[in-house]
Amino acid sequence: MEKKVDMIPFLEGVVEENTVSYQSDLKYDERILQAAMLEVRQEDRTFLWMSRPCGTRCLLEREVFLRETTAHTTWTHYDYDAEHIKAFRVIVAPGRPGAFVLGKIQPLNYGEQVQRVKQNALHVEAVEMTFQDDKAYTLPFEEYRGQFRELLAEHGKLQTIRYLPENENELSCVLQAERAISAAKKRARRPRKPQTR
Repeated sequence: MEKKVDMIPFLEGVVEENTVSYQSDLKYDERILQAAMLEVRQEDRTFLWMSRPCGTRCLLEREVFLRETTAHTTWTHYDYDAEHIKAFRVIVAPGRPGAFVLGKIQPLNYGEQVQRVKQNALHVEAVEMTFQDDKAYTLPFEEYRGQFRELLAEHGKLQTIRYLPENENELSCVLQAERAISAAKKRARRPRKPQTR
């Protein structure tokens, strides 16, 4: 079983070493990770995080693998600068407000991983939304794009949003395969114990 890491100090160390400008981006990431501690589903607590020379990004892994999302566009945008990016899968453990953000941090080779994202990402078919006035909608993606501003004006601030692929099981398989690649690479990096005679 992997030991839980105190995430914020770990990520601060990466930023100090790799991010020259906009180190303050980490404050936004910290808020995202703190909020994630209260989420029930692990998929809502699993992120892809990157440190670039100019800033950081913290994005839900599930959304990174859905083509029409901002998370996908953002994660895949930086492939031109892959050698300067330090990337990690960050899995936040459940917690309570004000507690340390604990969890697992798995290093990724961004250059290789972003190519898998581009190849395996699925299309968004529909969007579930809940607004400030508790009105909830599930709309086909094209309707969502056309009606979102109108719904926002009518119902107030967006409380939750969830992007849905045509086949949720297919997305689960894509994410499981991606995590299996990380696990296999981790095992391959472990030094082998010398055999005794």
